Amino acid sequence: MLGWQGLAHRYAGGAEIAYDDFELPERHHLLLRGASGSGKSTLLALLSGLLRVQAGELHVAGTELQGLNPRALDAWRGATLGVVPQRLHLSDALTVAGNLALPALAAGQGADTARAAELLAALDIADLAERRPHQLSVGQAQRVALARALMRKPRLLLADEPSANLDDEHTLHMLALLLDAAEREHCTLVIASHDARVVEALGSRDDVVELSLRGRSDDGGSMASRLAGLGRDRTTFWSPGSLS
Repeated sequence: MLGWQGLAHRYAGGAEIAYDDFELPERHHLLLRGASGSGKSTLLALLSGLLRVQAGELHVAGTELQGLNPRALDAWRGATLGVVPQRLHLSDALTVAGNLALPALAAGQGADTARAAELLAALDIADLAERRPHQLSVGQAQRVALARALMRKPRLLLADEPSANLDDEHTLHMLALLLDAAEREHCTLVIASHDARVVEALGSRDDVVELSLRGRSDDGGSMASRLAGLGRDRTTFWSPGSLS
């Protein structure tokens, strides 16, 4: 499903970030661990096509990303990737249904109301479609963000620090939602986290591979900020040249 060989990235004026070769087996999910500065945000940006591959090979869902130009990366990202960002970025100017429709509308496509209704029902929040985000509980808002990430039937679902600011009960609930959604939608889940509770909860699963990053990087949080915008709208997510 995904893997890389000889993968490395260097920011201007910074040291090279090199990643050990890796291959995720089919029908498995990835738990990506790494403290601040380990290169985790950079790897997530490479996996999501926000950064172009400078050195090595990287394949995700059958596509060699190093061979794609920026426009092709945008198209691949829109067709392949769903993101649940650490900060959910739900627009309070829109209803829940409107938030789910936003990525397609921003891309000039019609809203898929049937798909939205299907996902809201599957996540047990069908009765919240006309509410605004400020009327939602934390758990309900997370479900809406997950539904938005699944709208285009992604093959790869990326969750960045899904347990941030959650208590133990909500952390376990969010992980269960993500795993259930990945199974139901037949997609591969990548969870990026440095939370020991997440590691403990997923450590006993045979279908989860844990990868710990130990390197150092100089991305200074800029990639984390870009990743946070992935799930917000199509303009941020798929805009050609958004990294220039």
